[in-house]
Amino acid sequence: MDEIGALREAFGGDEVPGQAAENRARAALHQRMSSKEQRVTSMSRKRVAITAGVVVAAAAAVAVTAVMVVRGGGGHAPVPDAAPTLNAPAAKGVLPFARPASAAEYLENAAWTAERKPWKDPRPDQFMYIETLELRNKPAYENEHPNDPIRTGMGENRKIQEWNSIDGQTRAGYKDGRLVVTRRGQGGEYWDRIAWSTITSMTRPDKVPDAVPGPGSMGIELDAFIGQYVVPPNVQAAIFRHLAQAPGMTINPDAVNIDGRPAVGLGRIVEGYLSQELLFDQQTYQFIGERLVAVKDHVSHGDDGDHVSHRGDVYRQVIYSKMAIVDRPGDTQ
Repeated sequence: MDEIGALREAFGGDEVPGQAAENRARAALHQRMSSKEQRVTSMSRKRVAITAGVVVAAAAAVAVTAVMVVRGGGGHAPVPDAAPTLNAPAAKGVLPFARPASAAEYLENAAWTAERKPWKDPRPDQFMYIETLELRNKPAYENEHPNDPIRTGMGENRKIQEWNSIDGQTRAGYKDGRLVVTRRGQGGEYWDRIAWSTITSMTRPDKVPDAVPGPGSMGIELDAFIGQYVVPPNVQAAIFRHLAQAPGMTINPDAVNIDGRPAVGLGRIVEGYLSQELLFDQQTYQFIGERLVAVKDHVSHGDDGDHVSHRGDVYRQVIYSKMAIVDRPGDTQ
């Protein structure tokens, strides 16, 4: 199924557009016909391999603050500093693409939505608060089958709350129902966080790296970074526009219903059968989560036996209920 067919299946029929919409579409078509617009291609670049033996790590990634990556090659198409002139109506409060038909167009709408959110620069002693709902198998089953996808009748949503200080020196979370606050080095615990100055420097697509650099050789791929840090709206918009130019970024043709909301998955295929997706609300284009799902049947062979994946198996699903800057651990707004 092509992307247009997939969108029709996911969204259903639309009402007939008005004259103003037709005029915008006609102008956009003329501009595309007279320009050499960059297209997303399937050029390969180096990525961390995701195998059946590593899926369990993906399932726990929401609590991970550092991900080692292999820095990729130069597979990107040129990235514009700002939205193309095709999107001029956005300045008047109109979405750049009324009916997005590609991953790049969806991501441009998401960028446009993100950069209009209110924001106040945080102090170093404030905290990033991230609240998620993570779909996992029940603990007893998960302990016995850590590499399995979410099984019917076994899945449950787990609420995760995390606080990380802007300066990276303090973090907090709930353990056995009690809020635990830890300073870096306390009790022999150490962790690395991306410096705030690095985050705030990513204000344009060409300033966004494939892997956000941290201390030493540490780097966090954008797919993981965007859910682990609360970033300024212009940075989030720049990330979406950078991803829009990434090779192999596609729309998952399967409609997804997340937390009662219809969502669209945008991502890349890894290991030939897994779709690593960012999830966006179909109506508002807000970033709402991520998931790792099998898009075709596959058998992985390992030392502990064969692992069979079926099309539609979900290995990871995280919904970001709240992402905010707060004053202290325990605060949620």
